Amino acid sequence: MHGTQLRSLVLYLNFHGSVWQHKLKLAGITRFAATREWRVVTVPPERSRPEDLAATLSRLRPDGCIVELSIPNPEGDLTPRRFGKTPVVFIDPHSRAWHGGTCVTCDNSAVAEVAFATLAAGLPPAYAVVPYKWRRAWNDERVHAFRALCRRGGAPCSVFPAKEDEALEDRLSRMAQWAATLPLHVAVFAANDRTAGEVARAFRAASRPFPRSATLLGVDGTTTVAGEDGPLISSVRLDFERMGFVAARALGEKMAGRQAAAPGTTSRNLLISPLMVDRRESTQGHGRRGRYAMEAVEAIRREACSGVGAAEIAARFPVSRNDFEQRFREATGHSVLEEIIQVRLEQARALLERRNLRVSAVSDFCGFGTEREFRKLFGRRTGMSPREWRKRHYL
Repeated sequence: MHGTQLRSLVLYLNFHGSVWQHKLKLAGITRFAATREWRVVTVPPERSRPEDLAATLSRLRPDGCIVELSIPNPEGDLTPRRFGKTPVVFIDPHSRAWHGGTCVTCDNSAVAEVAFATLAAGLPPAYAVVPYKWRRAWNDERVHAFRALCRRGGAPCSVFPAKEDEALEDRLSRMAQWAATLPLHVAVFAANDRTAGEVARAFRAASRPFPRSATLLGVDGTTTVAGEDGPLISSVRLDFERMGFVAARALGEKMAGRQAAAPGTTSRNLLISPLMVDRRESTQGHGRRGRYAMEAVEAIRREACSGVGAAEIAARFPVSRNDFEQRFREATGHSVLEEIIQVRLEQARALLERRNLRVSAVSDFCGFGTEREFRKLFGRRTGMSPREWRKRHYL
């Protein structure tokens, strides 16, 4: 700043109940704010009521606002026009037709594609999808896109019929009855991790535990356990930090040209792709001679970045190398080496978030033989170099 120049004030109105998601989005907003010397103030839900908005804007006179609306506001709609001349950007509004406002939302079609590809690796005989209890735009988009992928692949897909006003125990009871009718080794996609936890409980009640008799994948990236002593549930991790960053960047563009258009006259929907899949026990084994494969996958997740190789993993089991490789491929849909590479690349993507780490250091930490090998494999899987990935997702 120069002289007495004041920093711009940006309000972040949070209507989401998840503390960890809020922190990640706020981290993204703060990261962009640092490049513009903004002062970011979070307004909690109890102080963000629509009827109080005019007074809040009059009192604080912010230069811009970012509004998190993942949960429908029961007390009224915070549409762009309510903010008057104050630029505003919305994160995940529950309605996609948001009165011509600028919105940052998860690319739910991409979420469904990642989920389908992950579950399809085990060559399941059928698929099932379980919607979130409450009707949400993101829920409908994920379910619709997943069903379309199943139809395109010629695979049967059963959808659990959700009821909004149903008590949890009634929902679990119905879900257990539904689970009992599904084919053995069915692959189940849950709309989010909370729903995945419910699915795990219902399937256990129906004597269909994961991962032996079925596989399960949720969405969000939380660490959900399938019951007291059940497996950890695999999950598509969403890039909440980038949502915040992109929302702040879009707001910065609005603030720079705030007089260019009247509020609510332009509409933009900025889609954020999922970050990665946290693959855990619930998608391992797939029920096809999976004992050795499950043990191998667990070992690979522990040791892949320490340099363990496919031959070393195979040597730990009392079968021939060819027999082991065949069992592993039948259980997971890919080779031991591909599993090792995938785990290393997942760790690499996480480490690339640390902007102080050189790409060569990331390569070494993740067990790649050379930096050149790392770049080649990373480019083949992502379509971009590690530096390009870092720039797109974390800068």
